[in-house]
Amino acid sequence: MSRRVRTIVLLTLAAAAIVFLYVQDRVTARGARDYVMQQRQAIADQAPPVTVDQVMGPAVQRSVAQGLTSAAVVLVIGFGAAAAVGRRRA
Repeated sequence: MSRRVRTIVLLTLAAAAIVFLYVQDRVTARGARDYVMQQRQAIADQAPPVTVDQVMGPAVQRSVAQGLTSAAVVLVIGFGAAAAVGRRRA
């Protein structure tokens, strides 16, 4: 494996990790905002309180799924680029 291909692979792995962490954080934060909004609405309507698990459980599942999907896209593009560079140089 050439140095250029190795560099592309390592940068791709780092970018995929960063993308996963960012997407997972943003979707989880959205779930927390939704929880606060639903809890305030329940208080205003004098309805039963909303539990954290009711809102955050699905939010965390969504955040991991979306983070993994986003990171997979980065990996496919990056590894494809590395393969193209490797073939071109061979």
